[in-house]
Amino acid sequence: MNKILVFWIWSVMCVGYGQTQKEDYILKEKDLIPEGTAYNAEADVIYIGSVYKQKVIGIDSVGREYNVIESKGFGVLSPIGMEYVEDTQTLWVCGALAPIVNKSGRSEWVTTILSFDMKYGSLKKKYEDLGYQTPTFLNDLTVTPEGVVYATESVNGGIFKIDVTTDTLEKWVNLDGYTFPNGIVYDVLSNNLFVAVDQGIIKIDPTTRKVRLLEAQDDIKAGGIDGLSIYEDYFIGHQSTKVSKFFFNSQKTRLTSVEILDSGDEFDSSTTGEIGNGYYHYIVNSQIRSGVNQKEKRIKPLDSLEPVIIRKLKL
Repeated sequence: MNKILVFWIWSVMCVGYGQTQKEDYILKEKDLIPEGTAYNAEADVIYIGSVYKQKVIGIDSVGREYNVIESKGFGVLSPIGMEYVEDTQTLWVCGALAPIVNKSGRSEWVTTILSFDMKYGSLKKKYEDLGYQTPTFLNDLTVTPEGVVYATESVNGGIFKIDVTTDTLEKWVNLDGYTFPNGIVYDVLSNNLFVAVDQGIIKIDPTTRKVRLLEAQDDIKAGGIDGLSIYEDYFIGHQSTKVSKFFFNSQKTRLTSVEILDSGDEFDSSTTGEIGNGYYHYIVNSQIRSGVNQKEKRIKPLDSLEPVIIRKLKL
């Protein structure tokens, strides 16, 4: 068995009158270029999707790192947004081939959704590819308790849906007037979808498909969020160099305040995270921009990349 090159770092940091517990997992592969995050609460395993290596890795509670879905499961695609469903032991993944850097060496626009049986690490279904003629990019997804999947399409501005009765992937809502929908989360308590767009955070009623932008005062900057989660009375949003808590009112129609949950010099394109067992698990430094030579469309040499940090933070 190969020596595990994953370092497990525990730190306790005092904040105000309380304590914030942090655990850092420093991954052995610097060239993952991670993007998506999911969490298996029962097994206490963090799933991280690698854009460059086109695979999903698992990190267990003591920091052991292992492949859970090999690159052959994705073909030419890279995993982007992900969500794990406990009841069915299914990992849902937005897969994409676009002007991104992965080991396939191809760059045409192809995107779809895939589901994997995590009991065996095998592909359950790959939905019909979107794209080819028109640039299309499925970015992130969320799954309701009933098994309905909603996914953001960032290039053209819309929401796609996989209905449990038809089991087909289709366009569900056009987000006219809003650009680059990215992170998406379903809120069980209000039965609403919340989506990060360039303009802020929008709320979508799944029954009426009505879309409205959450109000916010000028000093609350909610645009440009990547990963989006909801916990108690706030959203958790990633904005590259920081992760913030965006508090909302009881009707979830207005953002009332914002505070930084985590940031630091180590942050470099912090993309996504997932809540589970009272903790937030997230990517600190994906290097999805700084780690890629944009002119030559290839990943930078290993000695110019930083070790990837996956962080676990007590909420």
